[in-house]
Amino acid sequence: MTAPKVITIALLGVAGTGKKSLAQALSDALTQALASTPSTPLRWQITTDTPLQRLLARGGANVDSRSPELQEALAQQRRFDHSLLLGLDLAPSARALPMQSAEERGRMDTLLRRSLTQAEVPFQVIYGMGDERLKQALAAVSAQPTQAPSPRKPWVWACDKCSDPACEHK
Repeated sequence: MTAPKVITIALLGVAGTGKKSLAQALSDALTQALASTPSTPLRWQITTDTPLQRLLARGGANVDSRSPELQEALAQQRRFDHSLLLGLDLAPSARALPMQSAEERGRMDTLLRRSLTQAEVPFQVIYGMGDERLKQALAAVSAQPTQAPSPRKPWVWACDKCSDPACEHK
């Protein structure tokens, strides 16, 4: 018998975005789904404590985007099958509220999104409340892991008269 494949899921987000509650709900839903199909050789590992998450929690929005520590955290983030980023649509929990202003939360969220995008770490943003948030997370993890987006080529003007972009027929 082959060992079950372990699907790794990282939940990322600013403090107070509901990572732990979503991790529990997602774990329960996946356990229930796997119980209904016992022959499926899959296991799930969900974490809210990645090196990237710890770095941001420690350094806040002041983390230097070129630091070797951030680059190593991003390299480790690439190893997850799914990276789910929790949006800022929920009001922060009472525990997180005194620690960060709305402006600081926005800066940290922007840093996290920019870092993941620039490092070409595929991620999905999860929004909504309660069941809607869980439904989005389940849809994201049931899909195949996404590939990093390929860089877009700039659009080039193509005229039926000539290919000169400075042409008056533009």
